[in-house]
Amino acid sequence: MADSFEEIENRLDHITKEMDYLNHHQVVIGFFSDENSLLLTVVRANEYGAHIRPKNASGFLWIPSRQAIKEFGKNVTAKDVRNKYQLFIPKGKHIAAVNQDGKLVTYFYLMQKVDIPARAFIRKTGIDYRQKYRRYIKAGIEEIMYDGKTGKALLEKLGRMGVSDMREVMRRWTKPGNAPLTIDNKRGANNPLVDTGQLQKRITWKILPMTGGTL
Repeated sequence: MADSFEEIENRLDHITKEMDYLNHHQVVIGFFSDENSLLLTVVRANEYGAHIRPKNASGFLWIPSRQAIKEFGKNVTAKDVRNKYQLFIPKGKHIAAVNQDGKLVTYFYLMQKVDIPARAFIRKTGIDYRQKYRRYIKAGIEEIMYDGKTGKALLEKLGRMGVSDMREVMRRWTKPGNAPLTIDNKRGANNPLVDTGQLQKRITWKILPMTGGTL
């Protein structure tokens, strides 16, 4: 039986309303925090690369060794080690070490600079899955037209999908890998984007108006 005029009119009203919603809203996938937060600093350093130079009087960056991290935690400082040991810099060596029973144990590597290569996992997600998202958007619009689905439901679906895809890109990342020193500190691990998994857990999505701001 053919749809009544009222049913057709209601369907057209629904389609118009939901397409208007899609025209004025977007789903954004990534990391959300204060502009100068540590989280966004780490994300920017990975996505675009970074050049880190020392700002202390020694003229070196003090990079903790595996032993220092094991004993004092990943946020260990030279002060932490000095509170327990006599830390010194052997002549001609770029390390800070402790003499333990006649054996030199390295607690920090002294580096003049650290260059972090770009690992554009956010942009790579968009490139790798672009065609997939286009297919889902097309299917979502058809569901709005014929099945009474909503624009918000479509953006929510894309948001969840984008988070999953970005996490997968991070898990697969291999090149450029970690520096030899970083690999050593991570006991051979060479995925620069997956350490404790905390960065992956912070990926999320939001529906935002096209003009910016949050809903």
